[in-house]
Amino acid sequence: MSPLPATGAPSARRDRRLLMGARTARGFGAGALSIVLAVDLAASGYSPIGIGVILGLALGGAAAWALAVPRIEFRWHRRAVLAASALALALGGALLWWDVANPALLLGSLLLGGIVAGGADVSPLGALEQAALAGTAEDRGRTEIYAMYNLLGYVGIAMGALAAGPLSGLAGPTPGVVPPGLHDATFLFYGLLGLGLVPTYLSLSREIDRRAHRDRSSPLSAPSRPIVYSLSALFAVDAFAGGLIVNSLVVYYFSTHFHPGVDTLGAVFFLSNLAAGLSLVLAAPLARRYGLVNTMVFSHIPSNVFLILLVVAPSFLVASVLWIARATLSQMDVPTRQSYLQAVVPASDRGAAAGYTTAARSCQAFGAPVTGTLLSAGGPWVGAPFALAGCVKLGYDVAIYSRFRRLRPPEELVDRDGARAGRTEAVVGGGVGRDGRG
Repeated sequence: MSPLPATGAPSARRDRRLLMGARTARGFGAGALSIVLAVDLAASGYSPIGIGVILGLALGGAAAWALAVPRIEFRWHRRAVLAASALALALGGALLWWDVANPALLLGSLLLGGIVAGGADVSPLGALEQAALAGTAEDRGRTEIYAMYNLLGYVGIAMGALAAGPLSGLAGPTPGVVPPGLHDATFLFYGLLGLGLVPTYLSLSREIDRRAHRDRSSPLSAPSRPIVYSLSALFAVDAFAGGLIVNSLVVYYFSTHFHPGVDTLGAVFFLSNLAAGLSLVLAAPLARRYGLVNTMVFSHIPSNVFLILLVVAPSFLVASVLWIARATLSQMDVPTRQSYLQAVVPASDRGAAAGYTTAARSCQAFGAPVTGTLLSAGGPWVGAPFALAGCVKLGYDVAIYSRFRRLRPPEELVDRDGARAGRTEAVVGGGVGRDGRG
């Protein structure tokens, strides 16, 4: 395999721009889809329970392909797998536009793995982009690049949500062969967006391609497996806890417990989203000063304490301040965990590592039903999702710090004079250093 380009190489800079542009575009499509999908399903005759199942299947289909992609990428070039995944996204959008009321077409679109609505990027494209992005960065610039990548995705989602209304309102002539019914232009736009990503991915440089290792039978090398499996399990726990407090359920809690106006709720969640974006920007300088694992854990702990305190908030003002304070810290672990994962496995394992950990985060789908059950129970159980989510996340923080605090990425292996240490970090519980040797 060709050596990875330096962060300043023209091909690396160009690849980064293309990958970040693709993430922004995918975020735009997912943001628009998140606004119209459930509404269009309801308008097409699906029951509330059916809509919940459908949204769960969408998440499951994306996660299944994120798990499958490492083995596909193990034999194909990464650019080809990216392009094929973008085509699947395009086909899924086209099927939804063609006849969202047809259960067979709907199921087919979900099983293609490209229908991801909202901020949870558990798609195969997300896993592949993260692995490819690591190859364009030097160790010291890697976390900044992931922070910008996630921030642009966040911006894309917000812009897509704003554009959903105008897109959905577009009504043009449909061919005579198209069955009667709802043909939301947002679905068609989503499909065309996926089609437009195909040439973007194919135009990436050859350095992006991950060459197959014919002497191996698994996408993950033996030294990387304990690291990736441990991180996947921990990320699954964290994602489940995050699923307990998705925004729609938090809005429901605030509205029924404190009875604020819609405009007031909108202002609070606007500010919390801005704060979450700010936390992405702050993650890189903090990681550079304190380390990736320390930043992941010690920014997460106070955010989870704020979450637990929401249960006893005496007023909407206090609850709002706690929610915004939590948002200011809540996203710092996103670029840091992505950067850490790509740093502690060898380059040949990055795609598989990203695929497995991305799929693990689909466990957030199991959180919302738990919260729905607790909210429907009423009484003291209404605040239970916040306490449960905060406690589970605190347990995750303790576990990840205990397991990985001594397995450091290459940029943190420095001597007292600031020069790169000439050794690989010792194996910690099966961990590997940059060179992939135990």
